[in-house]
Amino acid sequence: MGAVMNFIRGWARVELTCRYSERAVNICARNHVEFWDLKRADSGAAQMSVSIPGYLKLRQAAGETGAFSVKIVRRSGVPFFLWRIRKRYALLAGLLACLFLTGLSSVYVWQIDVVGNETVPTSQILAALKKEGVGIGTCVLNITESLVANRMLLDVPELSFITLNNHGSRIEVIVREKVAKPELYDRDVPTGVYARKAGIISEITALEGWGCVKAGDTVDEGDTLISAWVPQGKGFLTHAYGSVRARTWYELRLKMPLAADRKAYTGKKRARTAIILGGKRINLYFMGGNPYTSCDKMTTYETLTLPGGAVLPVTVVRERFEEYERTPAALSPEEAERILSVKLLELLEQEIGDGWIVSREFETENRDGAVTVTLRAECVEEIGVQRELTEEEIAAAGQG
Repeated sequence: MGAVMNFIRGWARVELTCRYSERAVNICARNHVEFWDLKRADSGAAQMSVSIPGYLKLRQAAGETGAFSVKIVRRSGVPFFLWRIRKRYALLAGLLACLFLTGLSSVYVWQIDVVGNETVPTSQILAALKKEGVGIGTCVLNITESLVANRMLLDVPELSFITLNNHGSRIEVIVREKVAKPELYDRDVPTGVYARKAGIISEITALEGWGCVKAGDTVDEGDTLISAWVPQGKGFLTHAYGSVRARTWYELRLKMPLAADRKAYTGKKRARTAIILGGKRINLYFMGGNPYTSCDKMTTYETLTLPGGAVLPVTVVRERFEEYERTPAALSPEEAERILSVKLLELLEQEIGDGWIVSREFETENRDGAVTVTLRAECVEEIGVQRELTEEEIAAAGQG
């Protein structure tokens, strides 16, 4: 940032010559001149960079004392640039117009960043912002951050907190999502725990209710694991719940043909560019659509910014196309077996949830141009599911 300010104000690289070059620092300090990048030149003189006012102070001191001399080696910055083009009126007018438009664009929103959302889609938050009048091209002077945030909490009930930070032409939206309330249950409603699949019980923990099975028992789908009827005293119904883990067995099978089409790239490539200016796209090409019948397309977006992070209302869109042809290719039995084995394990892990695999084995069959892989596995998983009792079940339990 300091380099940018020095360029705007202008600076000069000067050579300060005196009897002893080490006195250059004292001369600058005595005359209150800030300098940087001090070096010794080949001639023995001290070279340093100073601001324009600093150079004028040194020149005045050199004229008054005669103890040293100072000369400019190089100059740079906006003031010198403007001086060089002072008679080029068209260029000067264009520069002033560019600076004016850049300053004008800084009071409009050209970028919106949403931070903190995990389950609520960014598109939903942007749509709610648009409803409240905040979008690309909106004047930031017309945005009341607190008012917009309060209204958005009503529009998006999944959010518990929202704030808008104005960074010139960029709006940062920070959100916090509501924490889901724990599922509450009515203890007065009788429920039982039943088996969702067959297995051999390995562990049962009845937190409430009456355990109907024990470790080592074999159960079928639908069997009662934890009963809502507690046979103590005269007996009573309760809201039964708990955890029941069991050993289960799976046999999963997938099939894959060995002949399949694959992409073969021809080497032909094409690129094209477009510009999004203030939300409107301007294509810098004539032919639309994909240039090839079959091709991969990669699109990149680059938003232009000024030094310091100010966002310009210009986004460069680059599209790259690479042609390919589909050619028949034979898949090796080993590769097909590897692919199917990975998919079978993924299916099994989805099925058992937070359970685990005790043992597994694969069986592969190669017949008629296709590979079939069978997975047989023993697992331990949660099989208990909670269900509310029907009126008939409640009546039968009471009679029992």
